[in-house]
Amino acid sequence: MTLSFKHIGLLIGVVLTFVSFLFFGRQQGTYQILLIGGLVTALIFYFSILFSKGHLRTKIFWTVVVVLCALVQQLTEPFLIDTSYRVYISQNKNVLTEINNILINKQGDITILNDSISKSDQLTTLESDKLREGRKKLGVYIISKSDNGIYYGLWGFLDVRLGITYLTDKINSDNNYRHLSGNWFH
Repeated sequence: MTLSFKHIGLLIGVVLTFVSFLFFGRQQGTYQILLIGGLVTALIFYFSILFSKGHLRTKIFWTVVVVLCALVQQLTEPFLIDTSYRVYISQNKNVLTEINNILINKQGDITILNDSISKSDQLTTLESDKLREGRKKLGVYIISKSDNGIYYGLWGFLDVRLGITYLTDKINSDNNYRHLSGNWFH
């Protein structure tokens, strides 16, 4: 069996779908474009293989390939998503550390949303400016400090929120968090 344009197109769609999850936590727009583009591409080429004038064995083979790819994708998705968050943390380590160092010893809850900071009376002007600048550099919509940790909101829409949390007390972390590295969870 030789690879035709349809087969290569199907494989490109599958690869795009896999790669999309590496952008899940850090570039939601890129993730969505790659995922939708990959799925649509794979489906179009899969249906063109399925409904073409070809041998039944070839159609069964490519159906098995698609099912196996879907299975592998489901099994690797959590790892790829975790990797996307780890890449984000690695790329922004200095800014995250600076913000954590400012907020970690402050009492109570502090929230940085856009340019407003709740409980800013605990912060110096320099600290407030660094927090606002850091939020913009990170591209997060919110930074929220509580007694348990510091949450960085990477993406949100309606009731869906994606972000990372720097837990100050890993011992009390519950099963609602997935560990990434060090004190970082999502």
